[in-house]
Amino acid sequence: MTSQPEASAKGSRPSMRQELRQIWSPRTAVLLAASLVTPAAAFMLYPFMTIYFTHTLGLAIAVAGGLLSLRFLSSAGLSFVGGLASDRWGLVPMYVLAGGVTAAALALMAFQSNLVVLALLLVVVGACAATVNANVRGLANLGVPPQHRGTVQNYVHWLNNVGMAAALPFSAFLLHAGASRLPFIVASAGYLAMALLVGWAYRDAAAPTRANKAAPASTPWAILKQDRPFLLLMGSLLLWVAVEMQFESNLPLDLSRHFPHGAELYGILGAMDMVIVIALQLVVSHWLAKVKSPWYGYAGFLMLGGLLVGGLSQTILGWTLAIILLSVGEVFSISQIMALMGTLPREGQQSGYFSLFGMVQGLGTFLAYGLGGAAYQALGPAALFTLCLPAAAASAVLYRQARLSQAAAPDAA
Repeated sequence: MTSQPEASAKGSRPSMRQELRQIWSPRTAVLLAASLVTPAAAFMLYPFMTIYFTHTLGLAIAVAGGLLSLRFLSSAGLSFVGGLASDRWGLVPMYVLAGGVTAAALALMAFQSNLVVLALLLVVVGACAATVNANVRGLANLGVPPQHRGTVQNYVHWLNNVGMAAALPFSAFLLHAGASRLPFIVASAGYLAMALLVGWAYRDAAAPTRANKAAPASTPWAILKQDRPFLLLMGSLLLWVAVEMQFESNLPLDLSRHFPHGAELYGILGAMDMVIVIALQLVVSHWLAKVKSPWYGYAGFLMLGGLLVGGLSQTILGWTLAIILLSVGEVFSISQIMALMGTLPREGQQSGYFSLFGMVQGLGTFLAYGLGGAAYQALGPAALFTLCLPAAAASAVLYRQARLSQAAAPDAA
């Protein structure tokens, strides 16, 4: 089998419209809808959750941050349980179950102030929401021909970004996020609606989404041991997330410390980032699949390290340039990661691969908030944001090794 990145360099590719037509089906449409709605439901809550915990429930800042970190730790540490269950019982049944449990947990959180109960609910949400995200990617991979799997993963990622971008102003201005229970209720309804819709769309096709009993055991260690390209790609993704998530973890803090209206400035820079990413991602991912040279993608990884421009200058112009570099770099690099990710999962192990993908995302986010915050406090902003460049370069090197390793694999010939 020829790898998708290598195959895409040979011959001509259809246009974006033709390619979308080739992957389109009623079930794919449902999965793309889920890729839009569930991230939107999540982002109605998570950016405002510390505000809700501190201002509405009266918790200390440290307690609020600790509670929210449980969601990311749970996603990193427990989401593979959902992957193993999906391998056993099927992607669709576990998607429906995980979506329903997430919906119930979010609805309960709206009426809770007890710390222990909140902590338990956040652990449940972290594990189940990660299963939802992994299974929609696995189902999308199963629903299209192998040569289009990288494309559909880029569509899923793009719709994730659209949903998150739309959710922030919707939740802030219409649902009074941070001061109201409404975002919990609306998010719960979104998860439940998608669980029911996916279950209905696949009501007569659950069996094919179940792993083959003869397939190798898809535990995290078994997958990483058997698949060197995937191991290298996950190393690249871990560093990529740790750098990219500085935008959400330490950048708001830094802007609030160095500028009188830092929160407003962050809002402007955030909007600019979303516009750039949403406008460019599908076009860039399609273009990268057509060009013969992979170096444009590698350059995108290095551009992620552009955060050092803002960290060293601490000027509005410097941070504007840094966010432009970050946004464009994100588009070029994640397009490459998702294209390769679409080709790697082995048959019968879709849920295992994508749940491990989600675990690495959760771990990278935790590192960005945890280690990044500690580095910010111990070393200062200039040092922290400067470290983003070597981390981004290391991510590029690991991605290149993953690509080369896949091309050299016996079944890629």
